[in-house]
Amino acid sequence: MMMLNEKNDCIESIAKTLERTSAWRKSLTVRWPDDPRNARASSRLDQLAADVASLTDYQWAALQPHFNWASENWRDGLNQAARQVGFHNRSGDLDYFIEALVQNLSVSTSIAA
Repeated sequence: MMMLNEKNDCIESIAKTLERTSAWRKSLTVRWPDDPRNARASSRLDQLAADVASLTDYQWAALQPHFNWASENWRDGLNQAARQVGFHNRSGDLDYFIEALVQNLSVSTSIAA
């Protein structure tokens, strides 16, 4: 049961960050109306926030060693991955986002170590 709660906490953490980043991207469309990337990124982030509810056990296994909702490393890695959606990360699916997130978290963990 504890494992399921932790997975659900991870899903909620990712979804909230994706939603917050989407709102930020939407605000940037006002500042830069001629740049279509922010609107596309916001739409993509909204879709990822919905998709993360069906996080697979395989995806969870990749995230689990890194997940700690209270960890600055987790928040920084997640924020970085979310900001990259639509810009550095062109692929839009959840698998790709999870891979990018794990990569960000792995790099920051090795730097912090």
